[in-house]
Amino acid sequence: MNLLDSVRDAVRGADPGHGVHFLSPGGTGVTLPYDTFLRTSAWLGRKMPEDAAVVIAANDPLPTLLAFFGALWAGSRPLILPSPRALGGTERFRGHVGHVLRTFPGEAVLALQEGLVQEDFTAPVVPLPGEADGYDTLAPGELPTTTGPGGDAVAFLQATSASTGDPKLLAISHANVCANLAALRVSLGAGRHERMVSWLPLYHDMGLVGTALLSFFHGWPLHLMKPTEFVMRPREWILALSRHRATITAAPNFGYDHAYRAVDERDLTGCDLSALRCAVIGAEPIRLATMDGFHRRYRPYGLSPSALVCSYGMAESTLASSMPVPGSTPRYVLVDPTGMEPGTPVRLLGEGLLGGPPPQGHGIPVFSLGRALDGLDARLTDDDGRPVEEETVLGEIVLRGTSIAAGYVDPATGRPRPFPDGLLRTGDLGFRHRGDLFVLERRKHVVIRQGRNHLAALLEEQVAGILGHPAHEIIVLDADIHDPASDITVVVEHYGGTPDVTTAQAAALRDLDLPVDVLLFAHRRVIPRTTSGKKRYHTTRQRLADGSLKAEHLVRPAHAH
Repeated sequence: MNLLDSVRDAVRGADPGHGVHFLSPGGTGVTLPYDTFLRTSAWLGRKMPEDAAVVIAANDPLPTLLAFFGALWAGSRPLILPSPRALGGTERFRGHVGHVLRTFPGEAVLALQEGLVQEDFTAPVVPLPGEADGYDTLAPGELPTTTGPGGDAVAFLQATSASTGDPKLLAISHANVCANLAALRVSLGAGRHERMVSWLPLYHDMGLVGTALLSFFHGWPLHLMKPTEFVMRPREWILALSRHRATITAAPNFGYDHAYRAVDERDLTGCDLSALRCAVIGAEPIRLATMDGFHRRYRPYGLSPSALVCSYGMAESTLASSMPVPGSTPRYVLVDPTGMEPGTPVRLLGEGLLGGPPPQGHGIPVFSLGRALDGLDARLTDDDGRPVEEETVLGEIVLRGTSIAAGYVDPATGRPRPFPDGLLRTGDLGFRHRGDLFVLERRKHVVIRQGRNHLAALLEEQVAGILGHPAHEIIVLDADIHDPASDITVVVEHYGGTPDVTTAQAAALRDLDLPVDVLLFAHRRVIPRTTSGKKRYHTTRQRLADGSLKAEHLVRPAHAH
């Protein structure tokens, strides 16, 4: 199966008016019907070499997607890079582009949006106009036949989000992406007449595969916002969902959190979210406070609790790995966060449904992520690799199946190295309950003290509850993983004013199963994150050690008045 063949077949069978709508503030923008878009991208593809790595550097969705499909028409392998803003500035962006180009010596082309950055790169450059009128959108004739094989051949390259280290490049085959996109339709319970709205960056797998390629693959209308537009004006996402009668959207936890906290009620006049069937949430820990807050905020505007769909996935499985049954109300359990060890039982303290009465208990809420997508097998193993068959027993999640990527790209050769035995050992800890998968944390985000494992995300929820501050603006870690006596350190960002840790709060922080030694309060954003917004624990630890993480206030709960 070839991705372009599948897209072309879907477009031929779709409504002629369906296409990509590149939105601007206020709902205006540029619309390219799918047929026009494919012709335009094929025209751009004729400027690209065959069988090359096409590194795409652009700020805007329009040139990014056109270059991506242009590379596919050329029989090359596109890779979308984060923008300069996402990477933290122009200098870091230049360095990142140079690093990626060196991975493909002599066979890389840089597709660069005009005016993005001034630099003489070593690779040939294909300029990308930022506006639609810079392309030949009236390219005549039939669409060209696809170039190159499908199946196990590499379709595109994807960077991992690297929450635990430096980003790696993955090779995604035509068979991988087609299998995942077909399985996603089934898991979403989707039909022919869906409508997608997204603000997600296209360099991220959820944005590229989960919104853009999913819409192309099935011929659905796609409405794209710029990520910066969402960050500055989150109401535009909600209003676009209403205006275009979107049935599907997707975002990580922080997107839903931002959209319910930072949207003024006065901006929602006439808003109608009753058409929204699937608002997929994933890519980072899913917080009950966020889910409940978003649902309560938009329930008066027609949002059903069953529209919120918790998902589990990663770039290594192309995108999605598991989802609940379509139309089911999100279910969660309360987990005792202490004593987390692979192969040992997880203590459940209660359970609940989104929108229902809160369960009695003091555990940490963890949402069901459903069951593996068609074509994938999800298993749990203990520290010795033995299968974990029992329910509510912790294990590492291991995936196998048609969506598992061709492998990480070997920097020495620029070619993928397959995963051993076709198994993807995710490094994520989880358990099953009533057949559903629940994911707790990455193994590298586990704090180990006195032989006991403590999950960072669950500790952050506890600290957030004590301090009354959002968990996504808190990071908990041990200052030195090699020193079992090092301080348990909490960094709190976006904290206004001078922290006044009360005696009761200090006592609660010291009475946690893993007592907090140091609190660092910063007025601005200081927690290092990946380009998709995940906290980088290793980098945070390094910056604490070398003094480059700047916080305005330090409090030791043991000494607080």
